[in-house]
Amino acid sequence: MKFDRNAKIKILLIVALIIAAPYFAPFAIDFIIVADFMGLEALLIFLLVYSKSAFLVVQSRLLEFKSSIAATALLVAALPLFTPRIYITHATASTVLAIFACSIFLACVVWLPVMMMSMRYIS
Repeated sequence: MKFDRNAKIKILLIVALIIAAPYFAPFAIDFIIVADFMGLEALLIFLLVYSKSAFLVVQSRLLEFKSSIAATALLVAALPLFTPRIYITHATASTVLAIFACSIFLACVVWLPVMMMSMRYIS
């Protein structure tokens, strides 16, 4: 059987929608019916109108996520662990211990007092 270009596009679209049906479960059949009876243009308009609310939800969640990350960054920046004097001193000490003692555990032990002190500021 020979299919013209529009029939091939319609068949590919129907197959793609059937594959994607678990993700669009309530609307998959509607998509197929709209693609079959009204055409690809109507389906694209339907998808754009339908996805506007989803886009707004995603946008609000991204803004909420960005504000949470900013608040966390401000909290972490205020910890004594990240003040330059303490950080540079402990980074130098742990590097020297790792080089001369060849012990990562001993190098990590240098950070424990500062982490415990910083933990008290959080809680």
